[in-house]
Amino acid sequence: MLKCFEIFVPIVRGDLILLEKLSYDFVKQQASQNIIYTEVRYSPHFLAINGGLSMSELVDADSVIDAVTRGLRQGEIDFNIKVNQIICCLAWRPEWADDVVRIARERRDRFPCAVVGIDIAAGEEHFDQDNYPHLNRPHVQAFKIAQELNLNICMHAGEVGDSSNIRHAVEIYGATRIGHGYRILSDSSLINEMKENNIHFETCPTSSVETGGWNYNETNQKDWKRHPCVDMIQNNMLVGFNSDDPSVFDTSLTWQLRIALGKMNLSIETIIKSLDDSINASFICNNDKDLLRKRLNDYCSTVRLPTEIFNKISD
Repeated sequence: MLKCFEIFVPIVRGDLILLEKLSYDFVKQQASQNIIYTEVRYSPHFLAINGGLSMSELVDADSVIDAVTRGLRQGEIDFNIKVNQIICCLAWRPEWADDVVRIARERRDRFPCAVVGIDIAAGEEHFDQDNYPHLNRPHVQAFKIAQELNLNICMHAGEVGDSSNIRHAVEIYGATRIGHGYRILSDSSLINEMKENNIHFETCPTSSVETGGWNYNETNQKDWKRHPCVDMIQNNMLVGFNSDDPSVFDTSLTWQLRIALGKMNLSIETIIKSLDDSINASFICNNDKDLLRKRLNDYCSTVRLPTEIFNKISD
């Protein structure tokens, strides 16, 4: 899956005008799905390396974020939705970790479209201090500083790696949200720990198939009712639905909810609860959360979904 980035990232890397336009288009696409709040996640350093109009001209991570922020802010104005940013460390680039924390600290209050949290993406090897100490130590040290600064932290963990990565993400790195986390189902005690600590899990049905996060039984074909997020919900965990990277996986949040309703056979009530759980776990102030809950409750109280909509969802 990561090889996809090798194809299209060189096209946009360092092109600040294009990055601003793509950020604006992203907000437009979110608005087209009736999404009212988004925390968009990306690595500014990955988009800056060898950037510039020529190979000799450097475009740094701050310049990338400036361009993205301009696009997001204009999109907010034009499409009347709210967007904030989460910036990512990359597991295999530990030299970027300290700078990610620095950027998040400096831009945490630069609303609209502030940097509201940090993450580590692109693999779970950084959890393995025995085999990958050169990846582990710099990230652990950077996230220790992030915790001291009270930065919001989420973490890819337990997608294809061991379930212990989830515990490390929470106890060592300070994560309050876990990306994917499907391997938790192999450890019932860990499930209880995460529930006690109100840890939220960001599940992504489509990407879980492509990345191997969900290793479904071929003899049963792709029976979505056996997807791990169904078991996570049945275990009363805090679970939300997410699109992961919509361009790479050719999907959308709308499609993820179609899968949840039509293929996993989850109820409307379950989906509404997942939306409410996602609001609770979001990296915004309580006043903004209250406004989102009001819009969700107003929608639920006024909209009646006819039978034909459910039939279309099931197709």
